Amino acid sequence: MDVKSAFLNGVLKEEVYVEQPLGYMKRGDEKKVLKMRKALYGLKQAPRAWNERIDGYFKKNGYEQCPYEHALYIKKSGKDMMVVALYVDDLIFTGSNAKLIKEFKEIMMKEFEMTDLGLMKYFLGLEVKQSNEGIFISQERYALEILKKFKMEDCNPVSTPMEPGTKISKFDGGERADSGRYRSLVGSLRYLTCTRPDLMLSVGITSRFMEDPSYTHWKALKRILRYVRGSLSLGLFYSKSDDYRLVGYSDSDWCRDVDDRKSTSGYVFLLGNTAFTWLSKKQPIVTLSTCEVEYVAASWSVCHAV
Repeated sequence: MDVKSAFLNGVLKEEVYVEQPLGYMKRGDEKKVLKMRKALYGLKQAPRAWNERIDGYFKKNGYEQCPYEHALYIKKSGKDMMVVALYVDDLIFTGSNAKLIKEFKEIMMKEFEMTDLGLMKYFLGLEVKQSNEGIFISQERYALEILKKFKMEDCNPVSTPMEPGTKISKFDGGERADSGRYRSLVGSLRYLTCTRPDLMLSVGITSRFMEDPSYTHWKALKRILRYVRGSLSLGLFYSKSDDYRLVGYSDSDWCRDVDDRKSTSGYVFLLGNTAFTWLSKKQPIVTLSTCEVEYVAASWSVCHAV
């Protein structure tokens, strides 16, 4: 659902005055200013005023804000649950029964002028395909946009995002690459990892050279694009299942970084046989054994699980 002219619903806490717009000046009062009663687009207070308005409306109707994700609201009614995610003026929501969903639509349309866009198909670069078997989430269209932006749509695909055993140094002594373009590609690829955990390690490693990248680092980034080109259809499929056991895995290399000898750890958690949260990150310490490095990786995953 989409809220039409959302910022106009925000109520200002402070006094704000504006000049009379051309064509709407009152004869004889041309030098007077107008006092705003509500927010307007372009006003710096408008985004916050709108968020406070809709946040208050959610809570007034029994929704609780998630303490860990402030854009997520949850309402429980017995054994049933309604979940709403907010992104500025766009709402995505789901519920355990049709009655809750219908009630939510009614209370929202009662307060705000809204457009019901139906079942979610595309949201912030994510493509969503819903069926009786489950839900498939991917970013194929977004990945194609990245390839086109960096002129790699016709590149030769490869089967892995990095060559096995690749070790890259900050001090490779090669010719320097365009740092702005390098950072832009890294940022684009990082957003692609929202549905592509298979890219986390390679994107994380190449992210370490954004300050002063060389053509060696740029070549490593382009290889990731070649891998993306050959795996555009990959995504996450959440099937209907009664088996919702939480399963987690953690792993780590040992002293892979040739510059500071720190290790890179990772974990992934699955619910219903599909990954829903994952991480690949360099450890902040230099471990002295393979046993120690695995304990550090395991402790990260346990903390995340808790």
